[in-house]
Amino acid sequence: MALLRMIGSVAAVGVVAGLLLENRRLREELERSRRDMQHAGSGKAPPSPRRAIDGVRPAGPESMDYPPREWDAVDEAADQSFPASDPPGRY
Repeated sequence: MALLRMIGSVAAVGVVAGLLLENRRLREELERSRRDMQHAGSGKAPPSPRRAIDGVRPAGPESMDYPPREWDAVDEAADQSFPASDPPGRY
């Protein structure tokens, strides 16, 4: 009986964690949609362009659909060099 309670508790924790992650994802998506809607009627470009005409986005986290929380010089160099085959020159 104790084993079933433990399994039930672990399953419940997993479900709650999954719901919290989904809630966070949906809140971020809603915030992006609100930001895009605010810029839609203003004549200004949205703050983060989704893609250029050729399908390649400009370098930098401000142009990403889902920017990382932390961004340093190595990330910037790698992002600017993509899709080139040579690695960035900064280390």
